[in-house]
Amino acid sequence: MSNIEPAPAPATEPVPTYDSITQIAPKIERGELSPVELVEASLSRISEHDSGPHGLNAFLGVWSDQAIADARAAEKAISSGGYLGPLHGIPVGLKDLIDVAGRETTGGSKVLAGNIAKSDSRVAKKLRAAGAILIGKLNLVEFAIGTTGLNPTTGDVKNPWDRTHITAGSSSGSAAAVASGMIPAALGTDTGGSVRMPASLCGISGLKPTYGRVSRSGVLDLSWSMDHIGPMTRSVSDSALVLQALAGYDPLDPSTVPVPVPDYSAALAGNLQGMKMGIPSNYFFDLVDSEVEAAVRLAIEALQELGVEIKEVSLPNMEYSGALRFSGMADSVVTHEPYIQAKREDYGPDTLYRTLAGQFVLGRDYSKALKVQRIIQEEHARVLQEVDFLVTPTAPVAAPRIDAKYITLGGEEHRVRGPGSGVISRNTSPENATGLPAITVPCGFNQAGLPIGIQFIGRAFDESTLFRVAQGYESVSPSRGHWPAVAA
Repeated sequence: MSNIEPAPAPATEPVPTYDSITQIAPKIERGELSPVELVEASLSRISEHDSGPHGLNAFLGVWSDQAIADARAAEKAISSGGYLGPLHGIPVGLKDLIDVAGRETTGGSKVLAGNIAKSDSRVAKKLRAAGAILIGKLNLVEFAIGTTGLNPTTGDVKNPWDRTHITAGSSSGSAAAVASGMIPAALGTDTGGSVRMPASLCGISGLKPTYGRVSRSGVLDLSWSMDHIGPMTRSVSDSALVLQALAGYDPLDPSTVPVPVPDYSAALAGNLQGMKMGIPSNYFFDLVDSEVEAAVRLAIEALQELGVEIKEVSLPNMEYSGALRFSGMADSVVTHEPYIQAKREDYGPDTLYRTLAGQFVLGRDYSKALKVQRIIQEEHARVLQEVDFLVTPTAPVAAPRIDAKYITLGGEEHRVRGPGSGVISRNTSPENATGLPAITVPCGFNQAGLPIGIQFIGRAFDESTLFRVAQGYESVSPSRGHWPAVAA
């Protein structure tokens, strides 16, 4: 039976569980809602729904006392005319790869138990500067190496729509916390789709910005050539607000690019009339569940009704995209080399296996992977001269069961976890190699009531267009106003 239900009406709840930042912020600015009330409501919901045998297990640490103290300071500042903007007084969670001064950063692993950050990451500093309340660290796949959301050390994160199903990963806790109404926003990291996959499977918005748009300073590396940091939120407009706070050049991160940061919220105002969307004729729709494809095709029809023109495009070199994993594997084993030498026995078996595989990547394999990466980047750039954005399914399936080892697609069984897994990241990981911005938004549900996501891919540093398109579609999506019936 489907467990879809509309979001609770504000009249019955002082702090509506599923309100977006865009809805909450004006109330805080006007003094109608206290940041203290908001943080207390978040802490109460975390306490009710996250721990215990039936809890979602989204959080690894919750900083209740500090969050309340910060909320009181925000309330005082706002009442004195010191309002900083729409994130002021908003509780935000951080994936446990992201440093916060004086707090543990473990990567969800025993290997880094007791690893206390000496300073804030760049993104944590920027959130604080915007007035956000850092409320705690969120669970993840160990060291972000995996697509399921399962972690034998910290425990598996449960999908709020059905606790017997996965969230996907690796930003599993971030997705579950936002989708279940515990917090309005969270940060995740995305190396092969680790923001977009769990956002899709949990029915929220998830953005991978352009490579170089957001600093990774103070964030644990997985693959320095493909790592991104992005917001996970309940609405596209919220994603724009969070990216506004995060984006910009950082001299401490050479991967960032000194390009202007536009007003993302202003970009949301435009309509979609006359825009062109590209529908790939190969790869992205080749291996996809029938219910997922049906939902995405309906979303494409809805975009046409909003005035978007359709154009079929071809990306023939995507057939070689499997080679892209070799550079990521080599990056990962180099990143983890000192940890493996010192604390090999503390790794989970799946994480250790996947990491050690990188030592067998030869120099010529790495070079070929970079060549394929360049070819696919050029191919995307060519196609995006013909259209304004690309449309694909985000994940090829809705959330599999936690105990599933295989899923059936195209008449064949594919591993969900372990050696040879990765089918869930099939449509997201190529965009980590291109570095192009990509956003997922909910576009419906399967017959079991599990969310389905649609992915929009844009030109480099043109997140504004993606926000405009994604919000335009969001306004007509069948998912609009529906949230999981989370019960303890």
